[in-house]
Amino acid sequence: MTIFRDIIIHVKHQPVNTKAEKIMIIPYLLAFFKYVIYGSSVFFTSSINENADVLDILALRFLMSLVVMWLLKTAKVIKMDLGVKEIFTKGRRSQFIPCLLLAALFEPVLYMFFETLGISMTTNITTAVILSLVPITCCIAEMIVLKENSTLLQKIFLAMGIIGVIYISVKTDTGDGKNSIWGIIFLFLAIIVDPLFAVFSRKSTKAFSAMEITYASCMLGAVIFNAVNIVRHLINGTILDYFKPYFNMQNMVGFIFLGVISTILATGINNYCLSKMQVSTMSAFSGVSTLVTIVIGVFIGGEELYYFHYIGLTLIIARMVGVAVIALRRDANTVSIKPIEVPRSKDVIKK
Repeated sequence: MTIFRDIIIHVKHQPVNTKAEKIMIIPYLLAFFKYVIYGSSVFFTSSINENADVLDILALRFLMSLVVMWLLKTAKVIKMDLGVKEIFTKGRRSQFIPCLLLAALFEPVLYMFFETLGISMTTNITTAVILSLVPITCCIAEMIVLKENSTLLQKIFLAMGIIGVIYISVKTDTGDGKNSIWGIIFLFLAIIVDPLFAVFSRKSTKAFSAMEITYASCMLGAVIFNAVNIVRHLINGTILDYFKPYFNMQNMVGFIFLGVISTILATGINNYCLSKMQVSTMSAFSGVSTLVTIVIGVFIGGEELYYFHYIGLTLIIARMVGVAVIALRRDANTVSIKPIEVPRSKDVIKK
């Protein structure tokens, strides 16, 4: 609530002179909504993982995402110029294709692979706690790649989050069969990969729209995961069961959430927000995802919260609020990044 009160106070007491200032609040609200979706996706991934292989989940999830995106593009519900031909031929946006492909490689391919494996080997609470470290890695990545710096006070709040995660990790029992050391390692690899996607996605927004970046991610994820999964099924002699996970109602609900809401909607929101704010500012809202995942884990998954969870989470929440409020005050006095003069596709919604 502190975050939104800070936004409201700023909007109320500052003069609004331009259209850009009027809609300044929108990226922050969308960032909050995006992390609510991401926090919920952990539950759906865990649910499907009960009766489907990790590669099946990834392959069928992104296959559904690609089909839906292609249908929306064909029906002109979403307007974008990006196609396979542009990726492999020299054109007006060729210099930004490497950034686009790197963004798509880091997420969904690498991030989703590590995250899905990590989720399958740990509890929802452990997953939420480790993934809450993303703002720290994002802060480091934006300094190295984008040359954008956070303030000293933000770094102090980020350090509080690190202490909270380390405290919970040390106290977590990995010998009960619910949390494996490999699961924790995979989750840490995921939080290293995630900021790399964020910085290259932010670079890509100079030439590509948010939905074009999302479309590229869906294409690469669908191609790579399905290629690997087809080979696996051929080796195991189970190719006729390739689409079997779709024929389970519980799975289908999960695939729709993961493939459409989480991959298309949330990733599109993510790419849009990254064109309007710094990577570290965006990642500060990840604490929302942590809280949502933990609430679902406790009330739906029947998991337990221990005293060390409360201590660690207090530090993590303090980090989220502190970094976000400082960023909001800073960004309130600046204009969102200006795209360079490169022709790009029309907006998704006609002006």
